[in-house]
Amino acid sequence: MSGKIKDIVDKLVSYLSGDKLIEWGVDRQLGFIFYIFAIVCISIGWSLLVEQSLVKVQKNERELQELRISYQQRTLDLVGMNNRTKIDGMLKACDSKLHAPQDPPRRIVLDK
Repeated sequence: MSGKIKDIVDKLVSYLSGDKLIEWGVDRQLGFIFYIFAIVCISIGWSLLVEQSLVKVQKNERELQELRISYQQRTLDLVGMNNRTKIDGMLKACDSKLHAPQDPPRRIVLDK
């Protein structure tokens, strides 16, 4: 039994020490292995770079959408102000006594 264990330990040591790799001739292919490793590292780095740029693009698109909404709201506000000034000018031209209310509107509560 101890002979089997010794054989298993010897095989394990030869695998872990790299002796089996040298027997298989991997040391002759070491340049190719480094080349493949470099290609994999470059591929991973490139995908991370692309992902980061896509995140930036999505963030900028959200910000652009918010700016468009703000622009539309301000445009509507300006158009409303322009109409109010036109109406005020027309009322003054007709010598009308109407004017914009000074107090905000109030709710009238009726008792039933």
